[in-house]
Amino acid sequence: MRYVFGPVPSRRLGYSLGVDIIPPKYCTYDCIYCQIGKTTDKDIRRKSFYDPGLVADEVAGTVASTRVDVITFSGSGEPTLNSDLGTMIRKVKEKVDTPVAVITNGSLLHEKDVRADLAEADVVLPSLDAVTEEVFRKVNRPQSFLDIGKIIEGLKEFRAGYAKPIWLEIMLIKNINDDPDELRRMVEIVSSLGVDRIQLNTVTRPPSEETAGRIEKDELKQICELFGPRCEVICSFEKTGEIPAQADWTEIILETLKRHPLTLADVVRTTSLSRFQARTRLKAMEKKGLVKSYVLGDDLFYVVA
Repeated sequence: MRYVFGPVPSRRLGYSLGVDIIPPKYCTYDCIYCQIGKTTDKDIRRKSFYDPGLVADEVAGTVASTRVDVITFSGSGEPTLNSDLGTMIRKVKEKVDTPVAVITNGSLLHEKDVRADLAEADVVLPSLDAVTEEVFRKVNRPQSFLDIGKIIEGLKEFRAGYAKPIWLEIMLIKNINDDPDELRRMVEIVSSLGVDRIQLNTVTRPPSEETAGRIEKDELKQICELFGPRCEVICSFEKTGEIPAQADWTEIILETLKRHPLTLADVVRTTSLSRFQARTRLKAMEKKGLVKSYVLGDDLFYVVA
């Protein structure tokens, strides 16, 4: 499959069929916490990359063979950099009834055409990891023409014209954007955005930079209280899914690993394999040099070799 990956377990959306419409690491940011490595093409120019009809056909074909909760445009880079995003969403909706989500860093929401494209989705999940320029540049390392004030205004403009759900993610990093002053400003700004949910996250997968440290659960809960009742700490995925028995597990696992690292438990949830079968498959793939593993915290992660 060229454009579709998964379905994969999503902490926010349930069982999610990913749609990757951007070349690897083509992004407006180079976030220190990114789980798929450093950005190779940092840009803010929107381009047409793939045929929208082919993308929609692949999505529809996959949905027909497995159950999913949501179709999610995300993947290897920033999806709003694809100028055909709105067309792709419309074509997908012509073929399937499954809700469509877009996960975006929100950096281009100040552009009218980006807001129009995102308006086609059933739920939009932007991120906002900082509200001061200094912290913004430390955490997200944006393309040089971007500034945090413009991004915040873009979020406000999008909210004003979009009546469907907006779930805002905030990635908190130890000793970088968890400073009390930054958090106080963050609470003030976020309260003015009118989003439906505020979802706190921290580093749980191997990051791009070792300096991106995780914040412990108890501290996250304390920070969550600052944002009020709409705020939650993102929980682990618990729902199981169904994938055809004849599926090529090696290909499915590799396609998912290209987008983000997985633990053994992730592989079990992504597939219909037992823990023993998943462990055996991963060991065989590691022996062949297809994947490699390393430890972060208490977890063993697998990545593409």
